[in-house]
Amino acid sequence: MNGSIYERELAGILSGNSKVIEKFSKKMDETSRMVLSTMVENPFYVSRTAGSFGADLVAMRHDLSLIIEVKSSIGDVLSFAEASGQRQDQAIRLQELCRRAGLFVTYAYRLKSVSGDPWMLFAIDSEPHGSARIIFERMPKVGTTKKGNFQLKWSEGFPLVRFISYINQKI
Repeated sequence: MNGSIYERELAGILSGNSKVIEKFSKKMDETSRMVLSTMVENPFYVSRTAGSFGADLVAMRHDLSLIIEVKSSIGDVLSFAEASGQRQDQAIRLQELCRRAGLFVTYAYRLKSVSGDPWMLFAIDSEPHGSARIIFERMPKVGTTKKGNFQLKWSEGFPLVRFISYINQKI
């Protein structure tokens, strides 16, 4: 599966698409299915963005805006130094754009072939304002290597189901 399949999956979940949510949550426990179903009543407006210069998804609703970069891998650690440094350059560019706008970049990392919730969320360091700051402070941050490159360690992320539970309990 290529990355765009996972972008569509996450976009479907966040936009409250009941068919996507039902398919995604089939192998999850009842509590996780109930949490995911709250997105049907509390959806984001989600737009997929094209090209490699911006983020993959923009998700907005009355109380929160998310700038999301989607990554997927069979490995549980994803180094931004790979791919000729393009990931690192893109992350720095997105970080600065979001910092200037009072937002933050969310990295959604999907581990392939894992049981349960395959999505983990991370925030890249920023200075968000408003309700975004509250979410930002709860999210684990994108790590760095000894050489200063960004990296994602899947096991250290914020599970998508737990994130949805957190944001939807406040509505």
